[in-house]
Amino acid sequence: MLRRKPTRIELRAEDKEEYEAAKRAAAEAKAAQQRADQQHPLSPILQADKKPTAAQRIGIKNGLLVEIKLRLPNQEAHDQVKKALEKHHRVQHAQENVFFDGTQGELNKNQRTCRVRFYNVDKKAVITSKRRQDIVGGVGRAEELEEDVDPKAARSFLGEPDKLLNLNSPLMKKIKQEHGVGSFKCLGGFRNIRDEYDYEGFVLELDETIYPWGTVYEIEVETEDPETLKVKLEKFLNDQKISYKYSTVTKFHNFRKKTLD
Repeated sequence: MLRRKPTRIELRAEDKEEYEAAKRAAAEAKAAQQRADQQHPLSPILQADKKPTAAQRIGIKNGLLVEIKLRLPNQEAHDQVKKALEKHHRVQHAQENVFFDGTQGELNKNQRTCRVRFYNVDKKAVITSKRRQDIVGGVGRAEELEEDVDPKAARSFLGEPDKLLNLNSPLMKKIKQEHGVGSFKCLGGFRNIRDEYDYEGFVLELDETIYPWGTVYEIEVETEDPETLKVKLEKFLNDQKISYKYSTVTKFHNFRKKTLD
């Protein structure tokens, strides 16, 4: 078999600064993760399954998130799933999700969200830019881009949103340039307790999303073949006599509308 020669990508001069910034961000993220792994080693299975963020995947500017989204009616159904999958439990994350927009609502007008997610208080923080998700038949699709950020720095964004907007980051530069955002405001957010399980070779995420006005329970599984996996997942839930329905809205939608749909 002939080996294919790697393609060489020539960067324009104006792109080099962004490329170098992405390289630095990737190096910093890798160093931080290595320090964390030394303090809290993961099992070989989890290490093999860890997914890099966009900052670590230099050259990949956009990604399409495809995930199964099933809504559970109450805590009882949530607890049934936990019990059925308890032998396959991987990890639990206490997440805090905080959202930002331009002071003139520029991101909302362009069907975009900007989120900073904190893991287990300040163990980790990730910036995510996501196009509004389309959910059809319990399958959500959305373009998204992610980048790690220092958790202590991220905390300062809550009181000073423009620090996030002006961050020396390829992702934030992209947001400013594409959407003409001149100043940021913090929209607030919500908490989420996420349990991860091994399921059919994928990571099943069981969410307990806590809003000031109530709690929503949901299953999410990211996959490139949602229709096939959805059949298996629905059979599993039906066999366990666990009630569910297809999710129709995002967590962010519930947050902005103050609903529990």
